Amino acid sequence: MSPAAGADPPGGPTGWRIQFWALQVLELGVAFLLVTQSVHVGRGGLLVAGGVVFGLLALTADGPLGVFRVVGQRLHVLVVAGAAIAFGAMAALPALRPDLEGLLVVGGAVVALVFLASRTMTDPARRGRRSTRTTRGPVIDTTATVVTPDGGQPAPTDDADAALRRAGRTTGAAAAAGRKAVDEHRPQVEDQVKRTLRGAGRLAGRLAGPKVPPPDPPA
Repeated sequence: MSPAAGADPPGGPTGWRIQFWALQVLELGVAFLLVTQSVHVGRGGLLVAGGVVFGLLALTADGPLGVFRVVGQRLHVLVVAGAAIAFGAMAALPALRPDLEGLLVVGGAVVALVFLASRTMTDPARRGRRSTRTTRGPVIDTTATVVTPDGGQPAPTDDADAALRRAGRTTGAAAAAGRKAVDEHRPQVEDQVKRTLRGAGRLAGRLAGPKVPPPDPPA
């Protein structure tokens, strides 16, 4: 990675380098190894504490595998190297010293962390790019101004007149729809009215016709 891309500038450590995420993977692997091996060694409390510390360091680093990302990459590399050296020094204390198997695990973890931390490429601009990337979306502050073709401001619109025009258009559309419905159904309505009138006339004629007197009873 070139210095413009955020790598260590010329004059730093030469030779092969590893990406920052690889150091995070190593920290998580060391944390898992220390915690799981603590149950198999005598006086493994130091291994549990070291596993918790290195796991938290990996999760708080401002890198691809970070969860909280509150520590910059360069500072993180220094903290990891210092924590590994302190972890190895505490393992030499009689009160915290594990057994031989535990000492081998601690020594291997310290050497791996210190060596690979010194070969890790860091990106000093990582924090700024992360803040831009985590933004939910671009915020555009715009102000729209409606102008007339001649460049002047539009005349204010009378809200009452606009409401009346809308009401007039709505009423006209309803009236047109009503006339169309009447024109479509007028023949059926007229035929039904005629039939009704004829039936009513026949009923009235039967009711008003001459009544035949009943026959006289036999003598």
